[in-house]
Amino acid sequence: MDHVEFDRDPPTNLTTMVMAYGGWIDAGQAATGALRHLVRDLSATRLARIDPEPFFVFTQERPDVKMREDGGRDILWPRSEFFACHPWEGRDGLLLFCGPEPHQRWRTYTTAFLDVAERCGVKRIISIGALLAGAPHTRPIRVTGRCTDPTWRSVLESWGIYRRPTYEGPTGISTILLDAAERRGISHLGFMGQAPHYLQSGENPAAIQALLACVARLLHLTLDMSRFAEAIQDFRTQCDREVSRNRATREHVQQLEQQYDASAGEEGQAPAIGELDSEKLMQELQDFLRGQREGGPEGGGPR
Repeated sequence: MDHVEFDRDPPTNLTTMVMAYGGWIDAGQAATGALRHLVRDLSATRLARIDPEPFFVFTQERPDVKMREDGGRDILWPRSEFFACHPWEGRDGLLLFCGPEPHQRWRTYTTAFLDVAERCGVKRIISIGALLAGAPHTRPIRVTGRCTDPTWRSVLESWGIYRRPTYEGPTGISTILLDAAERRGISHLGFMGQAPHYLQSGENPAAIQALLACVARLLHLTLDMSRFAEAIQDFRTQCDREVSRNRATREHVQQLEQQYDASAGEEGQAPAIGELDSEKLMQELQDFLRGQREGGPEGGGPR
């Protein structure tokens, strides 16, 4: 199979795939963090990897160098890996995928990716992601869902999180893959969480937990979520400390809290990502970041 190296012969009963990409739909490292948790918690083993050479520009996604105990060094190239979770308790197995978004040759990449999925017997794909959004870190994470499978759609509607896609504009590799998967007869569902747009670096454990909870609920998985309570509390404490240092940021977060609470009160739940005014959000984000760069002690700058 072109551009793919298998560690062993692939099983053919991995009927469901869960995939996550790093990059612009991995705010707070929520999607890749959730996928890594699934790999660990389900004791999934690596099945295959996609050769990075044809698809990555290494001055943009640089390889890492890691020291060995014997004093030597290993070069770690960008990893796009498939993991197999074999059938258990009468269920079909899972195929898990995690990797950075490729830079080039997306159609060739998509063909290689879906060839692996079909060879493993995948019939449906769950994609997970997270975007920067106008929401405060002090409130629960919003997650919305979209899908092509009627059964899954009824489930998402019963949860109150189904949103028909309405976005138009530049897109990422997940959209390309899922569009091609649909043309191959593979159904798909996407969960999209969020991370506060004023926190653009670091891992967000609350967003990771929210995505994991959705996947576990959909697939009836029992996952160990015990570590998240303390991690989320520590994360929020750290965020509170950082926000308190800057008056403009404090006021901005208070405004987001008011908007969040008002929307939740009107609709009985938090407003969905798909219902946000994307142009207004992007303008708000640009204005906020500009203030952080240019403001003084009483504006957007640190104090």
